[in-house]
Amino acid sequence: MHMEGYCFDYSQDEHSKYSVRFLGFPVVRVNIQNGPIDSDSGAYRISIEARTTKFWSMFYRVDNFYWTYLDTVGMPVVYKRKIEEKSIKKETEQTFDHRFNRIYYEGNTAIDHPGELENFFSGLFRLRTLPLEVGFRDSFYINAEKAIWMVRSNVLDTVELNHQGRDIECFKVDVEFQRVTPEAKPLPSDVLTLNIVSEDTDLKIYISSDERRLPIKIDYNLSPFNVVASIDEFPDNFQESQNSN
Repeated sequence: MHMEGYCFDYSQDEHSKYSVRFLGFPVVRVNIQNGPIDSDSGAYRISIEARTTKFWSMFYRVDNFYWTYLDTVGMPVVYKRKIEEKSIKKETEQTFDHRFNRIYYEGNTAIDHPGELENFFSGLFRLRTLPLEVGFRDSFYINAEKAIWMVRSNVLDTVELNHQGRDIECFKVDVEFQRVTPEAKPLPSDVLTLNIVSEDTDLKIYISSDERRLPIKIDYNLSPFNVVASIDEFPDNFQESQNSN
């Protein structure tokens, strides 16, 4: 049954695992953990680990970590990355000042932005908190390597996915990126940011329509081939949660 009234609750601990496939072969394994930082602060953390499979590491090795710290209303406050790839190795930290619509980088570099600024991962979790239904639209901004982009999402339809023996009703969400800051020479970046955040991106996200609002599949058209990320291990009680409704 379709559940428009539900939206994801940041206060619950959650751990899930995904595989990223290219040409049908698993190339990257992704672990995602999110939940409260502690019982008192009301703040939250999203931790993501992305590693290439043993076979794919022979061609291009990825061993990346991403940490997003969110305030009590789910907006990012600090975003840290530790990038270990074949072509780039670096650690970065960004601090968000939502009061003055500014983001700070290492070395006291600051960039102003229009407001409602997320990073890629907090933006994904933002989708989970919204009252999704067919036709629902949202827009916000993200920062990608010191460039500001507008993100527009549109719930196209509901579809039923059969995934790992489960029939899961999902919202099919179309995502588009539009650059806001002037074009400039692109900075070195991790493969995620480099390949996804683009005006040419064809990105569809499938989010379960139950109260967990769990991303089940992400379909990214990397012409002429597709890259698909899909869930391998569900959070605890996900199936029981669906059955109870």
